[in-house]
Amino acid sequence: MAPELLWALLIAALLVTLGMLGTLVVQRSSRRARERRRRELDGRLRRLVLEATIADDDELPALLDRMRALDRGEHAHIGRTVFMMLQDVTGEAADRLRAVAAAVGLAPLVLDAARHRSAVRRADAAEALGRLAPEGALELLLELADDREPEVRTVAVRALGSFEDPIAVDAVTRALATESGVPSTVAATALLQQGSAASERVRQALRDPDAGIRRGAARVAGLLQVPGAGEELVRLVQDEHESVRLAAMRSLERLPVRDALGPLVEQALAGGTRGEAAARTIAAMPSAWRGEALRALDRAEPGVRRAAGLPRREALA
Repeated sequence: MAPELLWALLIAALLVTLGMLGTLVVQRSSRRARERRRRELDGRLRRLVLEATIADDDELPALLDRMRALDRGEHAHIGRTVFMMLQDVTGEAADRLRAVAAAVGLAPLVLDAARHRSAVRRADAAEALGRLAPEGALELLLELADDREPEVRTVAVRALGSFEDPIAVDAVTRALATESGVPSTVAATALLQQGSAASERVRQALRDPDAGIRRGAARVAGLLQVPGAGEELVRLVQDEHESVRLAAMRSLERLPVRDALGPLVEQALAGGTRGEAAARTIAAMPSAWRGEALRALDRAEPGVRRAAGLPRREALA
């Protein structure tokens, strides 16, 4: 290879290396500048947001006007701050944070993102709709709960837990279905968040044709202490699906029904996982009820007797 060509290649390689180093320096400097800017904004604007959460009613309008007068970058930072704070804040403070979000124009951006072609953007919008609850949020969340992407449906159902409207409760209950694509724990948690507003729909769901809905409703019924659910839970102890039976037994530990003892003894004597679950439920029943049922478990397999808190047969000998 000619010396001139070799030198040319070396110079070219050096220039490329220097260019790459220069790019890294610029990127690092830019990143540091952005971080400094974020710290500066956070130190100045977070204080303003916190003031809004504790201000007297007559002081709030002036604070919101100050925020409206800020520039676009400051609005975006306040929006992110409010979004994160709403994770842990409820009541009047949450209402104040939503007023701040409205003042900096966050709601229109979220509403637009709910119909974005990107599933990630729609999922982010669903989460924000649940926290900010702007006008029209419920209708959009109901749409997103039927989104073609299961990730979006999951986030929307979780967000619907913040709404107690019957239509929101119904949408969350339907998300318990076996083929909904939404994890049952997400839908069940949303129903628990809706609280007493969900009680009647949960009671009805105990008779749903879909095993997933029955299972989820059975899990939630005991935690919510749903009025009138006891008889339905007793019936579900003998459901054709084991997962439904187990969920019903677990809820009967929290919502005891005396008529459940007969079916529970039958399940306990069948042994296995359901037998042990039934035994634990029998043991959780009021002491005035469970004596005869526990005696019936004398002939049960060892694991069932252990689950019921009964001594081993060898210990009785």
